[in-house]
Amino acid sequence: MPESQVVAVSRLDADGWRAYRAIRLAMLHESPSAFGSTHEEAASFDEALWKQRLTDNVVLLARVGRKPAGSAVFSEYGVTDPGDCSLFGMWVDPAFRRTGVARALVDAVVAQARADGKRRVVLHVVGDNAAAKALYEREGFVATGHSVPYPHDHQLSEIEMCLVIDNRSD
Repeated sequence: MPESQVVAVSRLDADGWRAYRAIRLAMLHESPSAFGSTHEEAASFDEALWKQRLTDNVVLLARVGRKPAGSAVFSEYGVTDPGDCSLFGMWVDPAFRRTGVARALVDAVVAQARADGKRRVVLHVVGDNAAAKALYEREGFVATGHSVPYPHDHQLSEIEMCLVIDNRSD
């Protein structure tokens, strides 16, 4: 793969708030009903709120060459088992889909979970998003049998999937 096509994933710290803001606004513009806030709401956030989001969670940014290509969030927010963590806010720019960006982001979240001693990574995916479900299944996630109504369309549901992490050292 040419260097310009290599996927690099890094954690954004508070100083990276502008990059996070740009990719988040791109996400909300391209997939307006896929995330918890709207483009209009996010565009009104001030610098302090963007920085807080970066310190409250592990926000990962994927780049291909120098171009932002996608992001994902590792978080312990909302989990009920201390051995669990969440993967959410996963998005890949359409120009970089099917290029390994999504896999690199999932791998980075799993690596963070492993480093933090977590036993499971839990996520929710909209039931009719076959491409995302297939990606997560290829990465070892399995449906747990739990689902919740999709807040943007109550005829759909979000399927819970999890990946059990083997933290044994060889």
